[in-house]
Amino acid sequence: MIEILRRNLVVKVVSFLFAILFWLFVLNQGTPDKLIPEQTLTIPVVSSGLNQNMVVMTQLPLVRVRVQGINPSANIKDIYAQIDLSGGVPGENTYVVKVNTPPGTNVVDVQPSNIKLTLDTVQEKTVPVQAVLSGNPADDYQAGSPIIKPSAVNVRGPSSILGTLDKVIVEISVTGANETIQVSRPVSFRDKEGNPIFGPNPSMDILSAYPSSVDVIAPVLAKDLSSKMIPLRVTSKGDPASGMELWSLVPSPASIQVTGTLQALKGLDSVNLGPIDISNLTEDKTFQIPINQVSLPAGVTILDGTTLSVIAQIRPGPIQKAISKVPVQIRNIGKDLEIEQPISPIDIVVEGLSDILNNVTADQIQLWVDVSGKEAGNYTGVDVYWQLPPGVKMLTKPQVDYSLKAHLEEGAE
Repeated sequence: MIEILRRNLVVKVVSFLFAILFWLFVLNQGTPDKLIPEQTLTIPVVSSGLNQNMVVMTQLPLVRVRVQGINPSANIKDIYAQIDLSGGVPGENTYVVKVNTPPGTNVVDVQPSNIKLTLDTVQEKTVPVQAVLSGNPADDYQAGSPIIKPSAVNVRGPSSILGTLDKVIVEISVTGANETIQVSRPVSFRDKEGNPIFGPNPSMDILSAYPSSVDVIAPVLAKDLSSKMIPLRVTSKGDPASGMELWSLVPSPASIQVTGTLQALKGLDSVNLGPIDISNLTEDKTFQIPINQVSLPAGVTILDGTTLSVIAQIRPGPIQKAISKVPVQIRNIGKDLEIEQPISPIDIVVEGLSDILNNVTADQIQLWVDVSGKEAGNYTGVDVYWQLPPGVKMLTKPQVDYSLKAHLEEGAE
């Protein structure tokens, strides 16, 4: 028997070890959780379903997740935490964290399982642009007041921030400059202390501006010169087309910066553009005004880079309308008097814009004569008072005749 056991002993031992290894291999080919029994991961949180008019004001945290059964072939990027904000409302609220995992992976624990977030509504606000100059110009030069185009921008962002935002900033360096600087610069957002405004995620902008950049003219003048903001005035010549009228002349900009000696600028209170020829215009028109056509006192110049224009606003002129048979009332007649015969309705002519006047009727107009203090008798050529709808003007001067007589009591002869 012992001899039989000793035969091929090495082969038998190797076969036995191979059988054990094969059994272990088969045993480990069960479910994936046998490959990686349990693992703790730190994963990001993403939000979904947030209304486009709302914004998250809290930094989304990382969460620790304990999972089982991660398949080695799965992508770790397929495991992430999510918060559904489709029902979110402004203010601080608690939201449930849901973990998304590949098929076959079980979530054992999530820390934290709930997160407090603050949501805010998104609004828009128009705020002015303020230029901040830094540095010093070249020797014997000085920096004047900058001109910004446009002078205001529309800012979109959380209402809690917009409520305290009163301007945006554009920064310009005049270091070493010996001539006027013209640049385009992006606007930046600062709080009242001058510090940059950041959202919960500093890498993402919480505020946006339209336009996002502005044009800036930073005057750099010789020290013996001065600058001054001067309002623009506009005159016109000619007449618009028949049936039209000039509504307004609007200069752009409303004022300009000029430079010159103190003496030259002393008596300069305005600059006139024009006259602008509006002959036969039927609609609004913008006129570009060349700088060299603007009349200025000797020694005064307009700042380089300035562009001038005038908008002539044209609208339909007033029309006339005849309205027939408008009743005339008697007011303030004495208690002992009466009108001998009712005043016949009269015809009048009124004036106004067509969109108003076309809808005016006789029953919208009140005409009356005031007979207070009058005695019995005949009255001719008496002025009529009136009350007209807004935007309507009386062109005629209506007059009427009437007679007053003593009021007779019943039974009197």
